[in-house]
Amino acid sequence: MDAQISRELVNILKKNEISDYENAFERAFELTKAYASSSNAQASAIPTVFEKLFELFVTGEIQG
Repeated sequence: MDAQISRELVNILKKNEISDYENAFERAFELTKAYASSSNAQASAIPTVFEKLFELFVTGEIQG
């Protein structure tokens, strides 16, 4: 995740500023919750799943 996307994520979590990426956050969060509640979910993978989904919804692609 690049620095700009990381800053936007922190702004959303801290509610410091209105972000253009709040919709991306909500979509990534909902899908991550669905993954986390599945029987095949691995606890260690949950943060990575959220990060990759958020990045995908913000940029349209996933970096490396």
